[in-house]
Amino acid sequence: MATEDARYRQSTQYRLWSFPPAQLQSLREKTNSLAVAHISNRLRASTPPVDPLPAFLTADEEAMLLNFYTVDLLRAAEFCNLSSEIQATAAIFLRRFYVTNSLMTYPPKALIMTCIFFACKSEGFYYRLQKFVDKFPGISGEEVLAAEYVLCQGLRFAFDVHHPYRALEGAIMELRRLGDFDDNRLSRAHQKTRAILKFSPLITDAYFHYTPSQIMFAAMSMADEGLVQRMVRDAFAGQPESAKNQTLEIIQNCRVMLEKEPPERRTTFWDASESKDSMRPLNKKLRKCRDPDRVDLVALQKARREQALHKTKPKPAPKNDSDVFGASIPNPVKDEERDIKRRRVAPGADMFGPPL
Repeated sequence: MATEDARYRQSTQYRLWSFPPAQLQSLREKTNSLAVAHISNRLRASTPPVDPLPAFLTADEEAMLLNFYTVDLLRAAEFCNLSSEIQATAAIFLRRFYVTNSLMTYPPKALIMTCIFFACKSEGFYYRLQKFVDKFPGISGEEVLAAEYVLCQGLRFAFDVHHPYRALEGAIMELRRLGDFDDNRLSRAHQKTRAILKFSPLITDAYFHYTPSQIMFAAMSMADEGLVQRMVRDAFAGQPESAKNQTLEIIQNCRVMLEKEPPERRTTFWDASESKDSMRPLNKKLRKCRDPDRVDLVALQKARREQALHKTKPKPAPKNDSDVFGASIPNPVKDEERDIKRRRVAPGADMFGPPL
C-alpha cells in the first residue's frame, strides 16, 4: 500500500504547482515581462495609439497587489459564509492563476468572484449562481462565468488542492493519544494553529514550496513549539539524528515564511486604512497599464463566441467506397460474369422483363 507521501507526490499540486523559491520568482518575472511586451504592442496599435507608454507594474509590485486581492477574496468568501476549505481553495486558485498570468492582463477584481464560485464547485458545494451574485451588488452572473474557462486554463485544469487542515486534526489526535499534555493546552494550540492556517499560508507562497503536513507543523510551532518537538521526536525514534534535524529545518524555514503574515496582521494592517493607502498608488498604476483587449471579459467572451459561430467549416467531399475501403481487388472471372449480365439487358429495356 502506498504511503501518504507517495500519494501526495502523484498529485497535481506536487507535480504541477510545487516550485523552489528561485523558480517561482523566475516564472513571475517572465510573466511580467511578457505582459509588458504584449500590452505595449497593443497600446501602440490602438486607435489612437498610446504614446508615451504608461509605467508598468514590476513583478514585485504585482506580488504586493496579489496579496492585497487575496485578502479581499477571503473577506468576500467569509461574507458568503463559506467553509475554511472553500476559502483556502479559492485563494490558492487565485495565486496559482497569477503565476503564469499578469494582473495587468486579467483584472483581479473579476477573477476574485470567479475563483470563489469555482472553488465551491471544486469542493462539491452547490451554490446557485443567482444567489451568489445577489450577495454582491454590481456583479452579474455573466461576469462571474465569463472568466471561468480562462481560470481553468490558468490552473492547467488541475483543481485538486491539498490543505493542512486534516493533518492538524490528525496531529491533535496523536498528541492526545501520547498523553503527555493536558487537554487545555492542546485545545489552545489547536485553536491558534487553525487560525494561522486559515490566513498565513494563503497570503504567502507556502503552498508552492511545502507539503500540507510541513505547513501544519510550521503553524503549530508558532502556536506551541513543544508539541512539534514531541511529535517529531516520537516520529523519528530509532532513526538517524540527521533525518530529524533535516525535518526540523524544513519546518523552521516554513515557519519563517508564515511569520511574515501572522493572523494578527490581518486586523492591524490588511483591514486597516494603512493597507489601502499603501496599495492606492499601485492600483492607480494598474488601471493605467491594463491590457485594453481584456479589460471587459464579458465582451471578450462574446466576441470569441461570435467568431466561432461565423467561422465556416469546409464541407467534406462525399466519399466513394474506394476512399473508405480501398480500391477493389481485380478478379478477371467475376468481371467477365458481370459484363455478361450487363449485356443481357438491352439499352432502354426493363431489367425485369416484359409485362405478363
